[in-house]
Amino acid sequence: MNKLLGIGIAGGLVFGIIKLFKMKTVSDKMVSNLSNPRIHKVDLKGIAFRTEIKIQNPTKNSMTITKPVVTLSSNGKYITSNSPEQKNIVIEPLTTTDIDTIEIPISWSTMAGYLTGIIGKAPALIAAFQKRDMKAVAATLAIPLEMKYSLYANGIYYESVPEKLM
Repeated sequence: MNKLLGIGIAGGLVFGIIKLFKMKTVSDKMVSNLSNPRIHKVDLKGIAFRTEIKIQNPTKNSMTITKPVVTLSSNGKYITSNSPEQKNIVIEPLTTTDIDTIEIPISWSTMAGYLTGIIGKAPALIAAFQKRDMKAVAATLAIPLEMKYSLYANGIYYESVPEKLM
């Protein structure tokens, strides 16, 4: 009986080590990036940013990720992020997967701390957005914005490098 128990424990340990190695390999080789970060709308409530995330799995193993939390910051200081969701997404082997569109709203009151004279800039900001001139929107805002995201891939935490928007 003791011999059978020992074989069972050894088998479980070997299986666990192999599973952890596969999870680590997939997480290390995962390639992900923000896809099409943009200003979605500007209105009286504030500004809404949207982005998608592409996940590339170049391995022969599937992986499970959590829905990413996208964070918007200015010079490394947190501004806002989307709400975390308890949603798992399976990334199949040898595929590229687009994650749902993620929207990050920022109210004008939140932006007030980063912009001086925000009320005077609102008409110019709305006009630039209506023309779809993102350079004019960025010039009107005159603040550096970065976007990054974090997620769990096969139970291992991953945080992207901040990507400059403006």
